[in-house]
Amino acid sequence: MNKPQKREGFVSDEPVEQQTAAEPASLPAPEPVEKWPIVVKLLHKAIRDNAGNTVKELSFREPTGGDINRYGNPVRINQDGDVVIDERKMSMMMSSLSGILLPLFEQIDPRDWNSCAYRLRNFFLPDPAAW
Repeated sequence: MNKPQKREGFVSDEPVEQQTAAEPASLPAPEPVEKWPIVVKLLHKAIRDNAGNTVKELSFREPTGGDINRYGNPVRINQDGDVVIDERKMSMMMSSLSGILLPLFEQIDPRDWNSCAYRLRNFFLPDPAAW
């Protein structure tokens, strides 16, 4: 026969089957997207390193918490959710990570600077999985 429709919020007197939570399959940890050192080619203008040699690509070592402590975090998220790069902190960070003194690093072409900064910015943002 017809069963009356139960409205939302009412509890049924019928027995409910016990459901067991499926155990998540243990997957291996994902490989990091970037491999260190990160190498960025300077496409627009070469710069000079500490020894006076011409540099056509920059090699960045992996940043550490000590780098952030010394130079500050070069990337933040504003209240609108936009990622903002602090240019001064990022320049100091890129200089340190590449091993080129800051006055020499400042010779870099702005387009190459942006290429390097955007390549490094994700390493200074929090991991969304940790929220």
